[in-house]
Amino acid sequence: MIRHPVIRRYLDPEKFEMVKRDSPALVKLINESGGEYSFQLRENYFNIYYQGNSLAKVAPNKSGKYSVEIHRKFVEGSVLTKLERYSVNSRSSGSRVRFVVRPANLRQFFRRSNMDSLSSKIRGVQYGEEITFEQMLITDNPASRKLIIIDRQVADHASKAQIDLLALRRNSEDNPFHFQVIEVKLGRNKELVENVGWQLNQYVDHVRKHIEDYAKCYEINYRQKKELELFAPGLPDSIEIERGAETVEGLVVACGYSWLGAEAIKKLERKMTENGWNIKIYPMPGLKLP
Repeated sequence: MIRHPVIRRYLDPEKFEMVKRDSPALVKLINESGGEYSFQLRENYFNIYYQGNSLAKVAPNKSGKYSVEIHRKFVEGSVLTKLERYSVNSRSSGSRVRFVVRPANLRQFFRRSNMDSLSSKIRGVQYGEEITFEQMLITDNPASRKLIIIDRQVADHASKAQIDLLALRRNSEDNPFHFQVIEVKLGRNKELVENVGWQLNQYVDHVRKHIEDYAKCYEINYRQKKELELFAPGLPDSIEIERGAETVEGLVVACGYSWLGAEAIKKLERKMTENGWNIKIYPMPGLKLP
């Protein structure tokens, strides 16, 4: 019996070659956005994010075209009309609008003016501060030879839980990377004390339990992103990730910008000691990770 991996955040070879062929203009736009947009690989599709919010789900399909799903409220009115020019057809399903786009039209579909229109719609919707803070962390901590924030909003087939950020770290360029599970909380958030320590410890244990699947997944994820030119040219073409479960770390990044945040952080530190949680806390004076 074939065992399916717990997590697959990458594209099958044929679909990867298709995306690699058709996405250079989109990748260039994302790389030049100053961190406003990001591109994340999923299981045989990819997501485009704007300021941490999902702008589009893009899936290469068997017919050689792309299925693009965007939330209905982001494509209402004139925006929908503009996007339809570059699609074979479109249809609504629930809260999503789905477009079928030919490879030759993908560049025009995600042209700057269309992206700006969609982004303005997203800005008009109220989103959580923590999502914005996550994006600021990613932007201010670009991939380097010692720290890579490899993914966000991470879920798998064995758990419905969702990790805020997943990072790869190493102390030396001669060593393999290891996983760091990051939860982002504002200092005034009550969850900082009540839930986040327990929650993060569960996430760490989960990644440790499935370390082989996670390591294999993100070695491929990194390699495909590097080949798509989403990482700087000076970074290696491939990486190795530690398989030792004990190497997985947890980190709470708390934006403690007020006395409320400072008090919450002190309480969380006490809870960590009492429960023996294998996690660390970093109260951020700025946006640069330690």
